[in-house]
Formats: sequence, C-alpha cells, structure tokens
Amino acid sequence: MTQMVKDFDWRRPGTFLPVAMAASFKPRAFFAQMENRGDLITPLMFLVWVHLLASLAALVAGFPLSAVAWGLATRLVVDLIFVGLVYTIGHHIMRNPLNAGGFLRVVCYCLGIKLIAVILPFLPAYQDALMVLVYVFFFITLYFGLRAAAGFTFLQSATCVLLSVVGMVLLMSLIGNMTVTVPSQGVAGGGAPSTGAVR
Repeated sequence: MTQMVKDFDWRRPGTFLPVAMAASFKPRAFFAQMENRGDLITPLMFLVWVHLLASLAALVAGFPLSAVAWGLATRLVVDLIFVGLVYTIGHHIMRNPLNAGGFLRVVCYCLGIKLIAVILPFLPAYQDALMVLVYVFFFITLYFGLRAAAGFTFLQSATCVLLSVVGMVLLMSLIGNMTVTVPSQGVAGGGAPSTGAVR
C-alpha cells in the first residue's frame, strides 16, 4: 500500500497533486498524520498553485488576460481572508493550541478541491452549480480536517466552520455595500473587469 504524503513541498512539485487528493478525499487520515512544520510559505504556495492552474485554464479557454488576472487576485484575497477568519475563531476565540501554520495548512490544503475550476471555463452552463458543489465539499472536508489536525470535537469543528462562513458572508456583504453608487463618483469599483467563468 502506498504511503500517504505527509505535507506539500513547493520544491518538489510532485507532492502537489497527492496532497490535494488526500486532503480532499481522505481528510481525516491525511490531517491526522500531517507534518505541521509551522511555516506559512508552504501552504500559501500550495494555494497559489491551485489558483494559478485555474487561471491558466481560463486563459486557454480564451478569456482576456485582464479578467483572468483580476479573478486570480480576487480569489486569493478572498481565500486568505477566510483563512484568517478560521484561524482567529479556532485559535484565539476557541483557544485551540494549533498554530497559524497548522490552521493555514488545513484550510489551504482543503481548498485544493478548487482544482476542479480548471474545467469550469469549458463548461459555462454548469459552472455555477459546480462551484456550489465544490464549496459544499470544501466545507465538509474542512470540518473533518479541523477535527483531525486541531483535535476539535464535533461541535467545535462545526462551530468553527459555521462562524467562519457567517463572518465571510457578513464581510463580503459589507464590502458589497461599499461599492454602491456614490453621488459624486458613480459606482465605486465599477471599472473592475468581469471574472466570468474564471472565479
């Protein structure tokens, strides 16, 4: 039986897909034996790889570079904000001893399921439904990942995920309200290119 990879190593590209697959489809086993070295660059590089691959697929599908670049930057910022919420709630509010590197690994590696985004530009009619399924799957794997890596109970893990989602929704709503029409300036942020199928 092949031994499960313990962590992503950005200097060894061959570890990328095994980590993404293990975190997505065997989260309890993977995160229970994960080597948390505590560094932040490793999970961040993993997350960048996920979004770069999705962006490359969008370019191949013919989307303009400006829209792809905007979508890439937006997705990275949104995901990093969510990571911050999970860490703040899990470590500081719920007093779990797992360090920032550990929480970052759990969230970023679970986000590996977003690799399915590489097919979205080629399936525009199904992209919304597929993204809903991807996020539902992500939240489920995140729940199991937090239980395994942080030692959360059923209720603690579910609460951490739920509060993070609620916090993200509220934050995005607040940001959305800041882009409404301003009397002297029109619509703030209205010049941003559409991300279309490259989210």
